[in-house]
Amino acid sequence: MGTKTQRTQELGELGELALRELASAAGGVRAVHSAIARRTFAAVRLGVGPAVLPTQLMHDAIAAGTYSSIVAACRGAAKAVGALTDGNEATEDDHRPSPSHTVLGAQTIAVLHGLIGDDMEQTARVLAYPMSIRVDGRPVLPKYRALAAAFPDAGAHLVLFLHGLVETESAWRLGGRPTYGERLDSEADTTSIFLRYNTGRRIAANGAELSDLLEKLVTAWPVRVHRITLVGHSMGGLVSRSAAHHAAETGRRWVDLLTDVFTLGTPHLGAPLAHGVHLAVAALALAPETRPFANLLARRSAGIRDLVHGSITEAEGHPSYADGFDVGAAADISVPEGVRHHHASAVVTGNPRHPVGIFVGDGLVRTDSAGGRNKLRDIGLRPDDGLAINSAHHFTLLNDERVYGWMRRALAGPPSESATWP
Repeated sequence: MGTKTQRTQELGELGELALRELASAAGGVRAVHSAIARRTFAAVRLGVGPAVLPTQLMHDAIAAGTYSSIVAACRGAAKAVGALTDGNEATEDDHRPSPSHTVLGAQTIAVLHGLIGDDMEQTARVLAYPMSIRVDGRPVLPKYRALAAAFPDAGAHLVLFLHGLVETESAWRLGGRPTYGERLDSEADTTSIFLRYNTGRRIAANGAELSDLLEKLVTAWPVRVHRITLVGHSMGGLVSRSAAHHAAETGRRWVDLLTDVFTLGTPHLGAPLAHGVHLAVAALALAPETRPFANLLARRSAGIRDLVHGSITEAEGHPSYADGFDVGAAADISVPEGVRHHHASAVVTGNPRHPVGIFVGDGLVRTDSAGGRNKLRDIGLRPDDGLAINSAHHFTLLNDERVYGWMRRALAGPPSESATWP
């Protein structure tokens, strides 16, 4: 597919998706309106009796017609946009990049991925692209010639960076500073690789895809690989653990080269916000007036649902998928033996023992979850391999001098086990 065709299709699919979501939102507004109207007319009927019935029937007919027209118009426009842009070529002088190749466009798609990425995987044509290596926003195939061209200074120590929910590889450039990868490449003789993936899919599905990608990558890499390091922010840390677990379970050879995993602000034991939304859906579903909001939240992606417990396998998390007050449970699965697991956490307060800091952690992930241990669960992370920073939030961990220094020191020494690709 040429770039011009891809740009046209991506823009068309974005427009089509926006109109479909608008139609869905109109349906939700209609449901709230109807529920409130029924309760209001019921109260009026207690005072004036059956005389209110003609007014109620007229109101219901007008409201139903209005909302049906809005929904039909949005759905019709969505189909028209899809038909007009599906497979159409752009003009010869249009050399503008596809949205997915730009920072703003990729971020817009990433937000959609995070919210409804699992649904997009079934319905989208070009926006639900697979996990990929990215250089300057463009995908690089895990094949020898493509890799040699994209990484002319390819080295033997690969460091792969995985972003978090609704992020892209550009997130590592927080603050406009050089990324951890760029600094490691210049100071530690590594070759950093930035990945992009659909964060709305199940974490286990992304973990399996990462494992498959690494197997191809190491085979096609321009030089012999002797060491692999994974670095994940937030959900990216769970995907890293899932990939290592999947590789160990399926006999993938790349995992023998894995020496270090860094997880930065990763909700190993789950994220409070995901847990709260799960309970909110159950509460909102109790009343007709709020049930449409419950239905809206229930559309959240499988990736977000996995964050309730930090589930990294296909077998985990299914009890929590049925929205209700029972949130189920998850297994405690650590990385394979012989792999050092470094974990970083942050607190928004200057004092880590401050009650606010203990309760909210970095604003999205609590410190006990980032460390993989609380009174009920323990995934086997060593406290000595952890880093805790103060006066920082969840996204500070993407590009922070303290985190980089810790990472640099950890990688400076020899790996616990050295291996080469057979």
